[in-house]
Formats: sequence, C-alpha cells, structure tokens
Amino acid sequence: MRERVKKQEKTIEIDSMRLISAILVIVMLVFTLTGIIIFVRSLMKVSVFEIFGDSPYDERDIISASGIKYGDKLYDIDVDTAKESIKTYCPYVEDIDIESKFPNKVQITVSQYTPSWYIEVFGDYYALDSELRVLEETTNNEKFINGGIAKLALPNVKSAVVGSPLVYGATDAEVRFAEEFMDMLKRTSFKSKLTLVDIESRFDIYIQVGGEINVYMGNTSNAAEKLDAVETALKDPKLDGCISAEIDASNPATVYVKPVYSYDQATTSDVSETN
Repeated sequence: MRERVKKQEKTIEIDSMRLISAILVIVMLVFTLTGIIIFVRSLMKVSVFEIFGDSPYDERDIISASGIKYGDKLYDIDVDTAKESIKTYCPYVEDIDIESKFPNKVQITVSQYTPSWYIEVFGDYYALDSELRVLEETTNNEKFINGGIAKLALPNVKSAVVGSPLVYGATDAEVRFAEEFMDMLKRTSFKSKLTLVDIESRFDIYIQVGGEINVYMGNTSNAAEKLDAVETALKDPKLDGCISAEIDASNPATVYVKPVYSYDQATTSDVSETN
C-alpha cells in the first residue's frame, strides 16, 4: 500500500516538472519572437510614399507637411500628429488617412474641402469653408467667381489666418446673428445660386442670387420669414427672361419684384408685388 502511494506521488512530481518545462519553453519562445519582431521593425524604414485622393497640393507638399521623413522607422510613426500637421499646413485638406505598409511604405489618402464662401479684406481675398475656417489667401478672386463661390461680407473682420477660423464681429450678438443667418441660408433652395451675402451691417442686409438678382432684406428682424418670402419671389414668372432684377423683401408681408429685360429698360421695368 505504501509503495503504491509513493508511486503516485512520484508520478505527480514528474507531471509537474513537465508542465514547468513546457511553460519555460513557451516563455522563451515568446521572448524570442518578440525580440525578432522588434529587430525586424527596427530594420523597416520609410523609403516609399504613396499619395492618393484629390487635393490642390503637390505630393511633396503633403509629405513635408506630415512631418514623416525618409528613413523614419515605419512602425514608430505618430499618425495623429502627422494628420494634425497636414491639416495645419494644407488647410484645403478635409479628411486624411495614413497607413504603414510592410515593409517600407507609407500611404496617405486625402480629400479636399470645397470653399463655401470667400471674403475680401483690404484688397486680399480669403477662401472659407462652411465653418468659416480660412483655406487660402490670394490677391485674385477670379477663380472664386468662375467657380461659383459666393462672396461674403461680415461685420468687423479682425483676423484671417490660413488654417484658422475667421475672427470677426465686434460683439457676441453680431457673431451669433451671422452664424444663424448663414445657417438659415443653407436650408434655402437658392443657396447654391448665391453670389453675394452682405451682412456687414445688421440694418442693411443684401444678398445676390445668380449674379443678377439683387435682394434687399433690411434689418435683422424676421430673417427666416424674409428668406421664405425671397423663395416665393424667385418663382415669380416675371423673372423669366430678365437680365437682372431687384427684390425688396424688407417687409416679408409685401415683397416687391422689379425685373429688367434689356439694358435700356432700367427706367421702364415692371414692378410686381408679392404677398
């Protein structure tokens, strides 16, 4: 009986030794594999860039803006920092995706913002996105006009720095109204046809549609009702075939439409009233 117990104890002891040996082997394999991975990664250095997507920037400009350099370790790249750097130095870029590809390649995919507005400040022109972030500074506005980008006039522009939000407005109330008015404009059917939005003065608001229809909206009161009235006025049949027109929507209850059909007709144009 005692011999059988001893034999069982010996068997248990032998099994435990095997288990410990197996664990040690696994641990050694893990450390070895980790070391190999670290060593291989240290050898993988960036030597190829691939740039995909649509943007106005040269590939070299995007690579330089990313801060990633030839010879950098492929898997030590800080992707978030690289994305923020590209957005800072290439403000027209909206979405960015950066991927490390074995063994030595970095792929950067970008898409660009389309300007929603442009403004003029002391003879210089600035492209703005829908959130009024400055995308570009230029001395020539022809490409904005040709591209159908609406000109925006805002109150008290203080700072226009490429890559940063436009700073404007003498008071919070001015900024708040401008933001609310532009948000209302986005919901109109004629937003894509706007060529001018002038809210520089809260007492004399003007918009221009299609480069030929000038709309006077008066002060800031009842802005939503006035824009609804403009929607209706733009459907007036009298505007068909006109070369230009004036719409007075300062009183949304009574909107006046004055079309011009020829260049020598400005003093004899019909005036219609829309209720």
